[in-house]
Amino acid sequence: MKILFVVADIYFSEPLGVMVLSAVCKHSGHDTRLAVIARSNLESVLDDFLPDVVAYSTMTSDETAFINANRTVVSWSSKTGHPLKRIMGGPHPTYFPDVIHKFDLDAICAGDGERAILALLDAFAEGKDPSDIPNISTKVQPLLIKEVVENMDEIPFADRTIFYDAAPDMLSHGIRSVLTMKGCPYKCTYCFNHAYNKLFKGDGRKLLRRRSVDNVISEIRHIRKHFPTVRFIRFADDVFVIKKDEWFEEFCDRFPKEVGLPFYCLIRANSFTEDVARLLRKAGCKSVCMSVEAGSAHVRNTVLKRNMSDDLLVSAFSIARKFGINIWGTTILGIPGTTLKDDFESINFAKRLRIVYPAFTIFAPFPGTELTEHSIALGLLDENFDYGLTSLTNQSVLSGYTKDEKNTQLNLFYLAPIFCYFPKLLFRTLPWFSQQHWLSPVYKVLGSLFTAYLLGRKIFPGAQPKGIAKIIKAVAVHISYLAGNENIHRRNIGLDVIEKEKTTTA
Repeated sequence: MKILFVVADIYFSEPLGVMVLSAVCKHSGHDTRLAVIARSNLESVLDDFLPDVVAYSTMTSDETAFINANRTVVSWSSKTGHPLKRIMGGPHPTYFPDVIHKFDLDAICAGDGERAILALLDAFAEGKDPSDIPNISTKVQPLLIKEVVENMDEIPFADRTIFYDAAPDMLSHGIRSVLTMKGCPYKCTYCFNHAYNKLFKGDGRKLLRRRSVDNVISEIRHIRKHFPTVRFIRFADDVFVIKKDEWFEEFCDRFPKEVGLPFYCLIRANSFTEDVARLLRKAGCKSVCMSVEAGSAHVRNTVLKRNMSDDLLVSAFSIARKFGINIWGTTILGIPGTTLKDDFESINFAKRLRIVYPAFTIFAPFPGTELTEHSIALGLLDENFDYGLTSLTNQSVLSGYTKDEKNTQLNLFYLAPIFCYFPKLLFRTLPWFSQQHWLSPVYKVLGSLFTAYLLGRKIFPGAQPKGIAKIIKAVAVHISYLAGNENIHRRNIGLDVIEKEKTTTA
């Protein structure tokens, strides 16, 4: 069968979920292609490829884009008389299964889709009811059977060809993404992971699953052979290091000898000990994402359930400096139940930590998360809120802030990373500058340029495309993306907050 995968947009991060599923499908003899809504003429792609199945990979904040794309697909099928099936996977249908009726889809996939998609394609080909396929729901039958893919080594390497055929300009960028593990044991209230664990736990299912070091290194060797522009590896796991264990020690011993590329990963401060930092540095780690989330210990630990003291965070960031590992540290503004004063407290704390890239986001509610339910309980969010409007780069959607406060938060999103680098005297002027709303367009450009500089020079050094023209184009894409592309509402503060929503589903 011919499967057309559809994503809303791309930044500089490879869409691993779609790429893995494409590899699974190709391995079983199917033909695949990728369409990017923001880049492709979808009708032309349909005319050229004539798919049997259109598979949407959807985050909640992409819903508006997919509503329009789905209309195009339905209209094209009716106009040409070419029958096709429409399915959807990803975080949105996993936590918002009613989308199957909203889009009148043939099926949706919740959670892991590597086995489900093959069984679904077989059911379509044979005209059978797919309701008894694990992780699959239909319009008449909600999710019956749940499964997780425990042996990740059985999954083919991600199909990067499908991505670079759709976005050839991305090939010049040196970052390649690799997933070594699925699952996260933590219970942060703003994240999908606790909701996923709640949905899939039980019946002996193993929610934390990791590929062997052999398998990971083999994939990276495959990348180096077939995509030699790779200069930097980005490990896309929700958390790369939970503790210093045998897998981690083996990885840190073998990776510099057998691969020898610089890399980036995500880690929590409670896991970032001197021993772990020393091994990471030895293995070639240049940067990590390590979240702060709130300057107030009460908000951080009671509201967000991070379970991290101020002293622990100060120690972790100090260890990073000691071992020369650059930190991308994220902090949330506009947390439900907090005030603008709390936002400034968080920025002050981020400056105190001396973060290399102090990134800030504005709280974005997503269905299924504890913090969203908390927002509704506080009366700050309507129970029927349209989650398709959610974005971390737009104003807060909570009713607890005035219009001026929301504008100020948005200015802080762009200005705070810059001001964290200023000496104390200039740093104290941030409240005044953040309230000059007439300068917001200027702040967007300055903030986007500063972020592009930090990402390119400090977090992913050497990964930027070669040549002035390509660098200018990459910066332009970055500014457009961070400065507020209103056509497609996207989660964002770059590569990894986005990744928090991604699962390997259709």
